[in-house]
Amino acid sequence: MKNTRELINQIKNRNRKDVSFLEDEEFDCPKIQYYLADMLRSHKMSGVEYITKMNLERSYGYQMLNGRRKPTRELLVRTAILFHLNLEEAQRLLKIGNREVLYPRVKKDAIAIFSIEKGLSLSEYQELIDAYEEGI
Repeated sequence: MKNTRELINQIKNRNRKDVSFLEDEEFDCPKIQYYLADMLRSHKMSGVEYITKMNLERSYGYQMLNGRRKPTRELLVRTAILFHLNLEEAQRLLKIGNREVLYPRVKKDAIAIFSIEKGLSLSEYQELIDAYEEGI
């Protein structure tokens, strides 16, 4: 698998109208629903358990897990916290979900980064978010 730098070099070295590189398998990003399904499997969690733990409306949760709806950025952040992903894994999850990565200069993002780095639970994360939003 090519790393990002190699992919960028491949793009830079193409002729002006040659976008055939896009057909290369290396440029494919996994679809978020498949990535989430793999995460659920690796954490031995069912879709029902995930939907319940994330406090999602059932039909929305199933639509998201089967690819009919795109998960929100906040939902992906909460997923990273639920699965105790490290920061690099959380950023990858956001990228695969086609959402902005966490940026430490944004206070809400800083809270998410802090929660991820300290291994906080979803409820602890939510308490920090609620306290921050009350202070705004």
